[in-house]
Amino acid sequence: MFQYLKTVILMSAVLLSGCVDGFEQHLKDAIELYQQRKDQYAQQTDGASDALFEKLITTETLLLPVAATFDARAIPFVKQGVMIIADDFVPMEDNLGFNYPLANAAAFDHQLQHQAKQLLKPLNDTPADDAIAISAAVNKTLLAIKDFEQQQQVYLPMTKHMVESLGFGALHSLYYRSDSNNRSYRLGQDLMLLQAMAIRLGNPLSYDIEANVFHQQGIGILVNDLPYIPFLEHYERYQREDQARLARCLSSF
Repeated sequence: MFQYLKTVILMSAVLLSGCVDGFEQHLKDAIELYQQRKDQYAQQTDGASDALFEKLITTETLLLPVAATFDARAIPFVKQGVMIIADDFVPMEDNLGFNYPLANAAAFDHQLQHQAKQLLKPLNDTPADDAIAISAAVNKTLLAIKDFEQQQQVYLPMTKHMVESLGFGALHSLYYRSDSNNRSYRLGQDLMLLQAMAIRLGNPLSYDIEANVFHQQGIGILVNDLPYIPFLEHYERYQREDQARLARCLSSF
């Protein structure tokens, strides 16, 4: 009952204080885009791609209440200029576009599927409550995925997107903690734990395997629909400019 009342209060705060344009809006934009692309790809695949998009739309829709709660919790920080949640999701409109050309992929056979799963093992074995360790593991995983895609001529867009998103929020949480005198710690942790759990239990690779049938035909499902998240660039800047400073700051909490 207490948790229910807490959620109601948080949702009321969104309505009364103005909402953060973050997690929930990202999902709404994704749902709108998937509905549009579902119809477009159906013409190319004779409806064979409908099931994949229906699964995507259902998953995002189920997450909307959770996302709204995260946005509500972020309001006090955003009002003070700490852009937690608000700056942790990139616009869906930054996707490549429906007509972006795609080189035909190779078949994603069982051997390659096993190898792809192994790419995620070090990340999944990393403690999900350690933002520094998660950020480093995401960096290594994304570089490994990039090499895998190039060498095997297959695409892992959903896996890559979810890993990038985990790293984006985890890395940013270090800056938010510094800027908020550690008050944003719990919210940053909760977002990171949610996204890590989504990768461990949600099996993003299954979407890529399902889309591979279409990738072999040069149809850019997911590859052209998911926006690029610039985690690698942000992590490089963090290592070059901010790592030592943040370490000193965070050690004081």
